[in-house]
Amino acid sequence: MTQQPDSTPSHSRDAIDLSQIPAQSAGQASGGTEQSWVLQDADQQALQGLLQHAASVPVIIHLAAPSNPASAHIDAVLQPAIDARAGRMVMGRVDTEAHPELLQMFGVPAGPMVVALMGQQALPLFNEAVSSEQLEQLLDEINSSAVQAGMAGTVPPLVEAVDDDGDAVLPPLHQEAEAALQAENYDDAIAAYDKALTENPQDDEAVRGKARVGLMQRTHDADVQQVRAAGAEHPNDVASQTAVADLDVLGGHVKDAFDRLVKFIGRSAGDDKETARLHLLELYKVVGDQDERVAASRRKLASALF
Repeated sequence: MTQQPDSTPSHSRDAIDLSQIPAQSAGQASGGTEQSWVLQDADQQALQGLLQHAASVPVIIHLAAPSNPASAHIDAVLQPAIDARAGRMVMGRVDTEAHPELLQMFGVPAGPMVVALMGQQALPLFNEAVSSEQLEQLLDEINSSAVQAGMAGTVPPLVEAVDDDGDAVLPPLHQEAEAALQAENYDDAIAAYDKALTENPQDDEAVRGKARVGLMQRTHDADVQQVRAAGAEHPNDVASQTAVADLDVLGGHVKDAFDRLVKFIGRSAGDDKETARLHLLELYKVVGDQDERVAASRRKLASALF
């Protein structure tokens, strides 16, 4: 097929622009800010926002007392351990000497104290310095309990990494993938995201990035008019319908793409039905599970399947 470069409606308010991702520096954010899942010096408002994550991942709260040397020792081992888990748990550090009223929220007379929150449960962990080995074992147990309770997801960094100029800095393998994408080396981009997922299977941004690269690869040489004409002429051909759905997502017509495939699945059977279902799940990854359009389509898909 021949490429038609300006065929997707870039003016669409829902458009997913996959080709205009700025290249990121491959260096570290020296002098800037590293990405982190630790919220420093949380006040009551920030703490309330942090607690919203307790339904999906464990939330660790350090009720710190800066005048007590134990608090500094706790931070030295706890904060790196939280960040190393890359979103499988998050942490808030509360200065209880600046905000003594926040101690009452946890029923703690004084800091330091480290508390774990999972769902509606609060579990006091320790109130003195612990070794790295003890802490890792404890956090492993908390993560294991969270997974058993259905809390197996991740959350994005609470603090994004930026360089000296305030520009976002991606993790190294994400940078590698984006550089390959800019060069239209789709296979290399996918390979970089695969490496990121090998390192962290819970890396939601890598999942979404890989799905987006796949979409760009499938549509790179598409003749839009020909694809849409084939879709209209062959409503029961799975390849034609998935190709049109790809173009719809690329052009921002997300609901149209989802509805097209859900309807196809509802009237199909056998291998075609499964092929369309798997393709739709891949498009969900492109848009992101947090998008309401994905949630609405999943409900429709369940009805079509059952």
